[in-house]
Amino acid sequence: MLRGCLLLILVLLGGALQAQIGRAGSTISAAGEASTNDGIDTSATKGLVYNVELPDSVMRRKVFFFGYHPTRVKIEHLSSPSLDPTGAQFYDAIDALNGNYYLNTGVVGHPHLALYPTLTDGLKPRLQADENTVYAKRPDNIRLYQTLSPYTRLSYGSSLNNDYTLRIIHSQNILPGWNAAIDYALICPDGVFTNSGAKNHYLDFTTNYFSRDSRLQAAAGLIMDSYTIGENGGLTADSYFTDGAITNFSGLPVVIDDSSARHERRHFFGKMSYNMVRQYEHYRHRDSIVTVIDSLSADSISFDTITLTDTLRVSDPTVINRGVVGFAADWHQQKRWMSQEDLFIHQSATLFWTNDAYADHRWHNPVKFTLGLRQDYLRFDLGDVSLSSSVRFSPFASTEIAIGRSRVSAEGEVSYAQSGFTPLGSRNPDQRIMASYSLALDSARHTIVLAKATLQHKLPDLRMLHDANFALKALKDERYELQFTYDPSSPDDHRSPIVDLTLCATHLSHNSWYDSLRSVVQGSDPFWVYQANLTMRLSWRWLHLDMQQLLQHSGDSEQLPLPRWASKNSLYVDFTPIKNALRMQVGCDVRYHTPFHADSYDPHTGLFLRQDIVDVGGQMWFDAFINLQVKRATIFVKGGHLNTLWDDTHNYFLLPHYPGQKFGLFWGITWHFFD
Repeated sequence: MLRGCLLLILVLLGGALQAQIGRAGSTISAAGEASTNDGIDTSATKGLVYNVELPDSVMRRKVFFFGYHPTRVKIEHLSSPSLDPTGAQFYDAIDALNGNYYLNTGVVGHPHLALYPTLTDGLKPRLQADENTVYAKRPDNIRLYQTLSPYTRLSYGSSLNNDYTLRIIHSQNILPGWNAAIDYALICPDGVFTNSGAKNHYLDFTTNYFSRDSRLQAAAGLIMDSYTIGENGGLTADSYFTDGAITNFSGLPVVIDDSSARHERRHFFGKMSYNMVRQYEHYRHRDSIVTVIDSLSADSISFDTITLTDTLRVSDPTVINRGVVGFAADWHQQKRWMSQEDLFIHQSATLFWTNDAYADHRWHNPVKFTLGLRQDYLRFDLGDVSLSSSVRFSPFASTEIAIGRSRVSAEGEVSYAQSGFTPLGSRNPDQRIMASYSLALDSARHTIVLAKATLQHKLPDLRMLHDANFALKALKDERYELQFTYDPSSPDDHRSPIVDLTLCATHLSHNSWYDSLRSVVQGSDPFWVYQANLTMRLSWRWLHLDMQQLLQHSGDSEQLPLPRWASKNSLYVDFTPIKNALRMQVGCDVRYHTPFHADSYDPHTGLFLRQDIVDVGGQMWFDAFINLQVKRATIFVKGGHLNTLWDDTHNYFLLPHYPGQKFGLFWGITWHFFD
């Protein structure tokens, strides 16, 4: 009897211990340690900051992607690839509702000029304005991945002409926390003229690593872009278009024949950081006990070992800590061949420290500091003119203070030039100061009001300095912004917020540009630029309207010509004819902007030139599309520039000398594999 009671007590004790261990395992899983979550292993994302409370979907907790930032050690926003077909109607790589609204939305081979220029955008040096910057891959617009299963995305698009695009993405974790990915794109538009097509290759390799508790982090990438642009076309007098003498663009006489520009970019970047702070929660093996369980059927005693695990709680997080130290490196080379060979090399190395050291997403540092020093090496060659190197030292610092729902942030950077370009060494340093205040109107931070002020002094582009014999003053920008954002969507929703309204006022002094004769001109009088950007997504049942409205006013249209109004609108219906099998979107896109004297493009030098003869704009661009989502595949068919079928658009320009394309029929498919 006594033996039976003892065995019963041991059985009950063993059951209680197993239940306790189960609860401990759940705690470990919620903290992001190695575990299973709804049957899916999450060990590959140890230390990554993501919201495990989100509902499950076909790819969530299997494929994560995030951006690269050279001095950021905490991943604040993880996303997963989306199967939402919205946006597939854009045949080109540009979604005009992403805040960058371009005059030409997608023919690689035509220069791209922003309708809504971004002012006061940092001190990063450049040789000159890049006519294809919207397509170029850069560290700030590529993706880093972490996957729990291999992920592949295949895309192909074509048209009735000789346009075609191909994109291949593959990513997988080699080891838990160590990922490697490849992203290749081939974009080949046919062009309007006989020899105005292009062939563009974009390729990048990336890898990143996170240790078990994210104390050691590393990321690196190699970007290789190569493209050839046919420049035969659009270089003759505008009278051929405006007078209506020739309406068949393919038969238009041109100045140069079978000429093309070649571009090559090579970009290597990498960073590594180490967290000197012991993380907030750790787990240790505490003890093991042996339980004795009586098997009544066999009348025998079996032994089982139970391992107990508990949470070792270290000291509470503090603002003042040893923090994270890191190193980042960047090497960028760009070549262009047309009438001459231009070369630009930019190398940088960065050391930084931040006190934002705790990877646990349940605790946010109320006061964040980041300090760093960057050294830049610059060199450029213009044809036969070889200039000596330039070295810059740029200390920078930033801070963010969180008080309740409010956040106050500030950052500053100063760039000192020690240069072989003698005039640069004698100038005042480039500098940038920014301060902002944001207030969340709800606890979930769905509705945010942001006020921001930026002051920037920056020398003009290196080529412009050289062409003006270094006789230019630094451009002075004072920018004041007020932004209202309402975005209740999850991080996995890749679309814009429901409401995003930004009002900006910028005071510019010493603005510089090239005139029609390729001479550098610098304005003597300061002026104001006023800008308003409203992005909205409206829906009622199955009817949706996505739109972006831009209003601008330039106080001096000679120094900075801008369209007064630009508009992009997508009206479509979204419905599911076959549940869990087929989703459809049918609608149209309408784009329009008021006429203005847009800069012309010089293919020999790759420069944008100021002109006051040809008005660009005042013409509507109308597309119709059908999007289909079939399981993991997204299919689209689009009729582009439909209004050319009934409108007289022989005098419509994307840029001066570059007419808009006529009607085209485009189609494409994107397929996701993540098994």
